[in-house]
Amino acid sequence: MSPLPFPTQRLRVYDLVREVGIDVGPWADFDGEHPASNPKFCYNWAFFDTVRRLVVICLWHAETEQDTSGHFQRRNYREIAAAKHRWKPSQCKRAGQMDTALQFAKKRSLQINVIVLVGSRREDSSDESSSKVEQRCLDPEPWHVAEYHDDGACVLRRGPPPLAIPPSETFTADEIAIAGTFAEGSVVETSGKTRERSKLLSDLARAHFAKQSPDGRLHCAVCEWAPPPLLQLTGPIVEIHHALGISQYPADGRVLTFEEAIQHLTPLCPNCHRIAHAKPDGGTFTQAELRVAISTG
Repeated sequence: MSPLPFPTQRLRVYDLVREVGIDVGPWADFDGEHPASNPKFCYNWAFFDTVRRLVVICLWHAETEQDTSGHFQRRNYREIAAAKHRWKPSQCKRAGQMDTALQFAKKRSLQINVIVLVGSRREDSSDESSSKVEQRCLDPEPWHVAEYHDDGACVLRRGPPPLAIPPSETFTADEIAIAGTFAEGSVVETSGKTRERSKLLSDLARAHFAKQSPDGRLHCAVCEWAPPPLLQLTGPIVEIHHALGISQYPADGRVLTFEEAIQHLTPLCPNCHRIAHAKPDGGTFTQAELRVAISTG
């Protein structure tokens, strides 16, 4: 494993988070000079995408310890979030977001992307001033939550999560015993704002594209798949893909006629729809790109 990097440049959080694959589109909802300086995001300690299962957190280089197994950090962000007499409300909120991100990563055995920070930390000063980051960089190695206790205390360790074995391999009895038990179905509270798509528009689009089909069924525009007609399904399987990212709309939404909206809609099967949104730069693949990929195998 490579040494823990020591940042020498003040790289932007916006660029580092985007490099990992987190959607930074919502950052553009800002009146400043550049989305990267949006205060609703750029000062956060953690970023995560529940759909793409991505987690990015910021850690201070100076708070990292090392033992025979490598680098690690011991923290309790839930405790920080509750210490409103010592921390500013914004810092308590960020600590709570960090705790939620770590719980999300731990429960799903996800690897964590770490932005390494150097600068003047809050604990380094006798006053209650905020920390000031001087340099930051992205650690090329993954981290994981090695321990997470009921009181919020956790150990973050550099390296991939244990037992990161491809599903095609068979687990031995010893590996299964080491893995222990698993907790599923627990309720995780999240809070925040989200943008909504129009369900009525999607329903009308499905009917529109099905009517244009020779057999009256809704087919994927890329691979031409359609659900088997003999199955009794609880709802539509072919999805409506929106070529215009919802983050590009203003905060109060955008009013469109059906003729305007349908120009940017495409029916896609779940597989093609998932691939369309898996472009590394955060954008989407076009229908032409998807067809070429499918035709070449």
